[in-house]
Amino acid sequence: MFCVDCEENICLTCVQQNHRSHDWNRKNKIHDRLKSELADQCHLVRQKEIPSLQTQIQKIKRLKSDNEKEFAEEIDKISSHTEAAVMSLHKLSKDLIRHCELLKSLNEENLEEKQKEIETIVFQFECSLKGFEEEIKTSNLSELLQIKKKMISIPHQKNLNKEETTLQHINFTAGEIKENLLQSILGKVDQTYRSVTVSKLLDAKIGIKRFKYISPISQTRAWCREFKSSENVLIDITKGSKEKTCSFGEYQSAPIPEDIITLKNGLNIYTWHAGHCVMKISPSKLKDVETADIKMTKLVDISPLFPVGICASSDNRFLVSAIDTPAFKRDGFIKDQPQNSVVILLSEKGKIKKKFQYQNDNKTPLFLYPYRIAENTNGDICVIDLSGTNNGHLVVLSSSGQLKFQYRGTGPNKADFDPRGICCDSAGHILLGDCYNRCVHLLNEEGCFLTYLIKTDEELWSISLFSTTVWIGGENGFVYVYQYQLNDSSTRKGNISY
Repeated sequence: MFCVDCEENICLTCVQQNHRSHDWNRKNKIHDRLKSELADQCHLVRQKEIPSLQTQIQKIKRLKSDNEKEFAEEIDKISSHTEAAVMSLHKLSKDLIRHCELLKSLNEENLEEKQKEIETIVFQFECSLKGFEEEIKTSNLSELLQIKKKMISIPHQKNLNKEETTLQHINFTAGEIKENLLQSILGKVDQTYRSVTVSKLLDAKIGIKRFKYISPISQTRAWCREFKSSENVLIDITKGSKEKTCSFGEYQSAPIPEDIITLKNGLNIYTWHAGHCVMKISPSKLKDVETADIKMTKLVDISPLFPVGICASSDNRFLVSAIDTPAFKRDGFIKDQPQNSVVILLSEKGKIKKKFQYQNDNKTPLFLYPYRIAENTNGDICVIDLSGTNNGHLVVLSSSGQLKFQYRGTGPNKADFDPRGICCDSAGHILLGDCYNRCVHLLNEEGCFLTYLIKTDEELWSISLFSTTVWIGGENGFVYVYQYQLNDSSTRKGNISY
């Protein structure tokens, strides 16, 4: 007898005492069974596993070949672009040389003219003096006095009313050679992920101004508001137009949303910047009618702070960014620098649970203008912090408020990075809408740049996400909607940007 579980020979007595529930049998039967099982397993590996691995090897070989081909193609592009840039510099250089030649020619003409003028005067002097010298030799006193009077009438050099002869110098002022400007001309090399599939669902002009926010309620419908408008507009991409409009009242005095979110239960929560409040709208007020006057209720008043961005947090809570100055006057960014910039965690009923304001030293502020906010799947708090009217960066905190990392874009000039919208997907990716560069940066949860997910023709002023549908509010009333899909390789760590 043999016990497979214990891997030992046993007797019948042992079977009854210690191995009754084990896998045991006669040794020859165990031997035959294991032999058959191992043969089946070998056959399975040979018939399925090895071909699958060989297929992967072939795929890797193709990818290696593609890598070599793409490398050669990109090197050719860099060389061609560099040659074009150098040719442009040569053209500019030739233009400068031609200008120098023109100035040289003008100088030569002026100097030649001046030389001839003076040579004529010298010739006249020579002729007059030669005649006087001959007369002086044979003249009496009376005649000499007459010659003297004639000589006085000759224009001497010191009495000539002539401008001083000068040279108009040719001067070349060398321009400053800035590496970042040269880099912007030549371009940059990034590692992108070709396995990202992006398809455009909508590219439509819905309004006339830029969009302050866009908040999807489904794959095909989203609420949005234009700058300096008191209307909340529902867009339906299946129609490519407005479905209905809800008015908040008079623009100058009404509780207009600065940022808004739509919860799964249909409830709308928004920040009323000028009113220092976080407001809510029940679902029934925003549906079933083409045009409606909506009624709002106050969730919490955070005076003296001014709320800015808002997002839904875990456990039915909310994260709100806020500052102590009215940074947005009638939707316009002004230069008043706040002294108190925070992110507030609110309960479902609006109770303040926690504030995030300083770094670990409890002195250094985390933010200047925390403009928009999102919570990642790992609990990280992702905040767009504006540095001015057209630049900013991403600040990411842990759920406890510890600073984890900052992201300032991929270009050589960080002042060109102008994030205006942020959202996070179910895989933990961070999507940043870069207004100035008109693209969406895709980062992993550790802040490593993966690729430019989307590039648009208009500036990106707001961005939101419903599942894998990206909604973008652009300039001049344009709305873009995209569907994207990433494979596992797109989440890997790494950032290759020069």
